[in-house]
Formats: sequence, C-alpha cells, structure tokens
Amino acid sequence: MKKIFIVALSLICLSLAGCFQVKADLIVTGDGAVVQRSKFIGNALVIRKVEEWREKIEKLHPNVKAELIVDGDLRGYEFEFNYPDLETFARAADGLYKPNAEKNRGISRRTGWFFDTYDFDFYFTTPPSAIPPEAEFMTQAAFNDVEFDLNLQLPNAAEKNNADEISADGKFLRWNLAPVLIHGGEKFMQAQFKIWHAEKIALTAAIELLFLAATIFFFVKARTQEDDDLAKDFRRKRNIFAGLAVALMIISVGIFFAPVNFTAADVISLAI
Repeated sequence: MKKIFIVALSLICLSLAGCFQVKADLIVTGDGAVVQRSKFIGNALVIRKVEEWREKIEKLHPNVKAELIVDGDLRGYEFEFNYPDLETFARAADGLYKPNAEKNRGISRRTGWFFDTYDFDFYFTTPPSAIPPEAEFMTQAAFNDVEFDLNLQLPNAAEKNNADEISADGKFLRWNLAPVLIHGGEKFMQAQFKIWHAEKIALTAAIELLFLAATIFFFVKARTQEDDDLAKDFRRKRNIFAGLAVALMIISVGIFFAPVNFTAADVISLAI
C-alpha cells in the first residue's frame, strides 16, 4: 500500500511540476503610500484554482479588477490595491500581512520629529507535509520551478531585516516562501525602516542656521562696539543664541541616533 502511495504521489508531483507562481509585492513610497500587488499564475492543471482565487478577491474587493496575465503556458491574474498611507494599509491588511496571536505583530509604527520608524513583522505557515521521507526527493524535483515570493520595496534602506535576498542597497527585500508552501512549517518575515519627514528636517536646519547667524551677528557687534554696556549686551545675546544652536544640535543628534524599541502600544495592525 505504501509503495502504491509513493508511486501515485510521484505522478501527481510530476504532473504539477512548475505549475504555478505566486508573487506578493508590497511597495512603500517615500510619502508612506502603499501599493500592494498579488500575482497568481498557473498552467492548465491549476487554472481552476487560480480562477477561484480571482473570484474570492473580487468578491471581497468589488472595486478591484483582475488584470489577465499570459506567460507562455501559464495563465493567471494580477491584482493591485492602493492605500494612501501605511496606517490605512495596516488596518486593512490580511493574508501574509495580518497579525497572528502569539506569532507576529503585523505592522508597528513609532512616530518622531525627523522620521517615523516602521516595523514589519509578517508570518506565513502551512501544515507540515505528510510526505514520507523516501518520496521527498521526488517532490523536491517536481516542485523545483514552483515560485512563491514576498517582495518588499522600501523608500529607504532597511535598518534590520531577515530577508533571503537583499538588493538595491537594502531597499529591495525578498523572502522565498515556496519551501514552506511545499513542505509545511512556518516562516517569519521582518524588516524595520524609516520614512523621513523632509519638511521637518528642513525647518530644523533653517532654525539652526538662524541661531548660528544670530550668534555670528552679535559676536561681530560685540567685537566692534566701543560702548562697554552695549558690547556686554551683545555678548550676552551672542551667548544665548550660541547656546540655543548647540542645544538644538545636541537634541537633533540624539533624535537621529536614539535606538527605537517597539512595544505593543506601537502596533497599528488590526487583528483579524
């Protein structure tokens, strides 16, 4: 009986070899907007399953239409969802991106003056494979061309991540989920990055330059003033603005380099 099962399994695996590709693309722009793309394509043996996915997604999201994709013998669909910001995406996230109790947090955010720091903590799992050890080599060969990737494109390099592949100077991260899909198990996908507030950085720089300009102005006035009382007043003002410039610089440096530690209060994803 066991041998019959192994032979049947081998035939099934060989018939499904290279049968489908799944790509989950998550693109975060510099202003925090999110583009989520999901692509499902397969051959004639699994196209019915792909059609079921399409019907399910269109039922859940009536405003999103599927774009037909034909790639050689493979056929399928790509879906695109657009969100104005990461908070909106986090509150609507499902599938790979949703939080799971005692497993992952989903999306967390720590807000700041110069930047907001985001932590992505995603999770994927399937039941362990029941394939006997003697058939493992057959399934491995049969599913060599199966693809299931999560691709994350960030506006700035990830400061922390556990991606399987990193490119574009840390802005593009890829996780290979096919082994978990085929053999079962679980996988955590984590990345931490910043979105900078250019307008606040520019404002802070302008204030710092103003303090420095005032310091230089009163320094020159104190050096050239012959009246002792006025010179003393200019030196006092010089010291005040110099102190403000130094204080602002120290605070700014501290903000830039302070470690970010996320807590449960920072989670913005909604449990589903």
